[in-house]
Amino acid sequence: MKLIRLPEERERRLVFYLAMEEYLARYTEGEAFFVWRVPPTVIIGRNQLMAAEVNLGYCREHGVQVYRRKSGGGCVYSDMGNLMISYVTSGDDVPFIFAGYMQRLALCLRRMGAEAEISGRNDILVGGRKVSGNAFYSLHGRNIIHGTLLFNSSTADLERAITPSESKLRSKGVASARQRVANLRDIFLTSDRGRRYADIGLFIQTLISGFCDEGETVLDREAVDVIAEIERTYLDPDFLYGHEPSGSLSESVSLPESGTLSVSVGLKGGRIRAVSLRGDYLQLKDGLESALEKRLVGVSAREEEVSAALAGFDPGRFVRGLDVGTLVRLLTGRDANGSSPAAGPAAADSAAGPAAPDYQ
Repeated sequence: MKLIRLPEERERRLVFYLAMEEYLARYTEGEAFFVWRVPPTVIIGRNQLMAAEVNLGYCREHGVQVYRRKSGGGCVYSDMGNLMISYVTSGDDVPFIFAGYMQRLALCLRRMGAEAEISGRNDILVGGRKVSGNAFYSLHGRNIIHGTLLFNSSTADLERAITPSESKLRSKGVASARQRVANLRDIFLTSDRGRRYADIGLFIQTLISGFCDEGETVLDREAVDVIAEIERTYLDPDFLYGHEPSGSLSESVSLPESGTLSVSVGLKGGRIRAVSLRGDYLQLKDGLESALEKRLVGVSAREEEVSAALAGFDPGRFVRGLDVGTLVRLLTGRDANGSSPAAGPAAADSAAGPAAPDYQ
């Protein structure tokens, strides 16, 4: 795979690099890899609610930028002590490709003296603490995989900028976000074999050598201009803030193979008028929300009618481990045990939706 470089190295917004991934996926062939760093920034998954994941007041006060990415997964804090990795490749078997990337990344860290192990669907741990989180999405047979490597990041700022739910922390068996993560530099300094990699320059170069074996390509100015155009799509307020239908019914489920999925159903007169998906789940492909709205808008929120509207539909094509039965329970306000809430779906018509986040 080739290392990709920009014609000039300077500080850029995080979304420029996300746009750079898209450019490589859309307009180039072969495998591409690059490593980048940004000033303090929070990036949330495509399907997450900003106000539920980010301490917006802290970020405004301390100049922490906040953006949304087009892949799934959870909320990430990044600064100059955190390395971001981008890998673009072709192929239809996304789970296989993603697993291969995770194994390669863990092997690179082990060769440098960090006893890295893959945990769950997208994390890498050293000594039981997270040093890397990863996500992916596909664009017409081209796949973008991106992830983090905590090298010497400010865990204090990370904890203040990100506000994960208490249930998510409890599921990890810990009391705070800071307790869950570790910096690789600290890990290397405790190892005779890894001590030399506490130098970030050597670490980056060794990481690149572990992935890139076909030389490098420097993008030209025309490519940078196209990337800047793509970057604007990430800055669109509709994309940045997402939407949460007012007068909605919300239910959540934890999918062992994919993560947390929350479904909000906007209702009017007992009929579905909008469907919104949120959570840190990983998507196999885009389009689940639009596919559901196409089938369900105007349909009664009664279980039998939702089931009939989804007959023959396979949500597992979009989110691994999600079946129609689970989806129907979420859409009709039943919990994972199949029980209905005290107020039926029609009662949600007058419910007040959450206020939009006020982040500028």
